[in-house]
Amino acid sequence: MHESGLCGPAQVDWSLYLVTDPRLGGGPDRVPGIVDAAVRGGVTVVQLRDKDASPGIFTARAAELRSVIADRVPLFVNDRVDTAVELGLHLHIGQDDMPYRTAREMLPAHCMIGLSVETTAHLDAVARDIADGVRPPDVLGVGPVEQTSTKPDAATPLGVTGVGTLAARARILGIPTVAIGHVSTVNGAALLGAGVDGLCTVSAVMAATDPSAAAHDLRALIDDTFPLRETA
Repeated sequence: MHESGLCGPAQVDWSLYLVTDPRLGGGPDRVPGIVDAAVRGGVTVVQLRDKDASPGIFTARAAELRSVIADRVPLFVNDRVDTAVELGLHLHIGQDDMPYRTAREMLPAHCMIGLSVETTAHLDAVARDIADGVRPPDVLGVGPVEQTSTKPDAATPLGVTGVGTLAARARILGIPTVAIGHVSTVNGAALLGAGVDGLCTVSAVMAATDPSAAAHDLRALIDDTFPLRETA
């Protein structure tokens, strides 16, 4: 059980991380139901992403989703630092959203921050922050693994090998990683074998006819794969 306001990196299961997409889900009104089903299917972290919503509408949707999740898993909001501060939610930012240091200064200590990284240069910047005494990100979203329609402006795909390279560097820094960008049951086992701590999915669950079953399939793959990696 995730306790709001008391969470910390050591208490988080990053293994199956869902990023919402209202377009893929059939509209923003359907997102809460999809998330509820996905959490019941095995999702362990949720990030609300809704780039087109106005600030007020986004905050209202975040509050609704927080009620639906009811502290079963951590809830992050994408980019909207004001919403994160107002509602006491965790935050995820990309390289172009705002400086990581600024975000860390704005959020209280109990709120986690995830950061997207796409290159070794991005990890170099994280390492410099740590050397300067800045608390590191609580999780890194590494990708994109493959080209994805959910984020058309994403960087050049890394492939499984590239994701593994960045995950290894992040491990040296002591930061968990999740792979993102067209992640599914097709490439999930290879990504886990490459060294990430979890799979970050969007379309595989949001566009599924049965989100709970889709999450369950990914959950089963993760549970089958992680013991193999641990004993390798």
